[in-house]
Amino acid sequence: IAVFVAVRAVLLGKEVLGVLGQHAPAGLDPTEILDALREVPGVAEVHDLHVWTLTSGMNVATVHMVTRPDTADRVVEVLDAATRLLRERYDLDHATIQVEVAGGVCQGSSW
Repeated sequence: IAVFVAVRAVLLGKEVLGVLGQHAPAGLDPTEILDALREVPGVAEVHDLHVWTLTSGMNVATVHMVTRPDTADRVVEVLDAATRLLRERYDLDHATIQVEVAGGVCQGSSW
């Protein structure tokens, strides 16, 4: 029984460290997610993607997206497509997506 408990404790400890360290969840490649978001119709640029595990079994993301000038009147469609992509392809049910229109003042983080 002690061996079973010790093994489970080590596995749980690894999971806890991943959550506290805000590491990208196992099986999710941030570069792949960035590339997929860049393919969303109307998207000109994607930056500042952060993917992490908030709690056991709940992966979340934040990202900035810039739309092309010709899609300024369809920002909601771009946002819906990006949200659907993250949910369906990457199982990210909670994503905070900041969408700007090209030519705006959005700047990537400096850290």
